[in-house]
Amino acid sequence: MPCLDALASNDAAARDILGDTRAKLVFRVQGGPAITIGIADGAVTVTRGAAAGAAVILHFFSDRHLNASFAGKRWALPLLAWGGWRIGLLTRFTRLTDRLKAVMDGSAEVLATAEGRALHARLSLIAAGLGLGPLARGDSSAQAALSLAPPGLAVFAIRGAHHATVWFDHGSRDCNAGWGPPPREPDVEISFIDSAVAFAALRGEIDTIAAIGAGQIRVSGLIPLADGVNMAMERLSDYLQT
Repeated sequence: MPCLDALASNDAAARDILGDTRAKLVFRVQGGPAITIGIADGAVTVTRGAAAGAAVILHFFSDRHLNASFAGKRWALPLLAWGGWRIGLLTRFTRLTDRLKAVMDGSAEVLATAEGRALHARLSLIAAGLGLGPLARGDSSAQAALSLAPPGLAVFAIRGAHHATVWFDHGSRDCNAGWGPPPREPDVEISFIDSAVAFAALRGEIDTIAAIGAGQIRVSGLIPLADGVNMAMERLSDYLQT
């Protein structure tokens, strides 16, 4: 969901879909967490918890139900607990999530332009970075990889790109991850020289070692931390349909 924020900030097509909409949508899992998606002035915000005054409330009966719904399973439609009459808002939001899926999946239309490839790389980096937190908390293979790495703050960034920095605090109590400016000086930073290199690296289309040697990818700081985080990140392909 945080990728919706970056999508709206960086994609004119997404902003056209949003138009002048001002509304809040709540996604909640029975017995579990909830988030609120706010739409206003062509921007999207994502906050934890169910905010009051939501125009639409979508209810999921379990984590499995939520994941299946996001994977596009027809049987996994959420329960529309409130706001079923807001047809226009629901239609706009569906179009927005369809646009996000096209960007994340790297559709032919998106990848046909340099701007689309840069957007795909940026959002893929955000998804990968934010995914490290749940992996560190609940995936045994990722936990094994991270157990070999020293604690510290790892940062991934595309140099010169707006909304293209993510961080993961390995060893913190909650395995915190986020995007935007890191909370402190990083212990290791992995940076891509530009969006084209990030695009190729995230899709496995370049030799990473050669790219580091050529200065296209720069790693500075605790190399063992970078190695452990990268090994854990490889587990994301088993969870993300991108």
